[in-house]
Amino acid sequence: MDQPKQSSQQIILNRTRFNSIEFETKHVELVLPRGRDVKFPIEISNYGAPTQINLSASNEIEDCVRFMHNDFAAVGKTVVDAIVHIQTQRHGSIAVTVGYGANTDGFNIDMIAEPYQEIDADPGLAVPGEGTRGYQEVSQISAHPALKVVAALAFILVILKLFDMVPGYVGIVSAILLLVILIMYKLFTTSSQ
Repeated sequence: MDQPKQSSQQIILNRTRFNSIEFETKHVELVLPRGRDVKFPIEISNYGAPTQINLSASNEIEDCVRFMHNDFAAVGKTVVDAIVHIQTQRHGSIAVTVGYGANTDGFNIDMIAEPYQEIDADPGLAVPGEGTRGYQEVSQISAHPALKVVAALAFILVILKLFDMVPGYVGIVSAILLLVILIMYKLFTTSSQ
């Protein structure tokens, strides 16, 4: 799981008065990879008595933010991980409620998707006609009628050698020729795919 470019948000509770809520910043901007779960830690520092806390995402972002731990009593320092998952830029807010609804405040959050990565390609692949020329040459070789006739003749001579109807050297040469034709055909057809 990745970490966003901005590491966290800090929330301070009960420092100025009972059930008070303060934020390190009222606006968080996260640059996130597209389509991956990213952990966004929210650090909570409670300066008073244990306080019930609830975090909620606004309607605009509730489908892409989930809290791993929520609706709990904050004591001292606590870290709550929000898991963020976006495909495109999103804007919303996260609300913090303390003391069973005694006080609520929130901060804005902009989630910006990282730009798509460009893929480096061989410049020779982008030249029009080069990719199709190779395919045409292969198909012409494999479909050439003379090659088919030679392969058929070599196959017949190998069969005839099996029945001792032709001399041994003719059968051996025919078998080698047939093997070479089959290997060439296989190489050409796999390279054209």
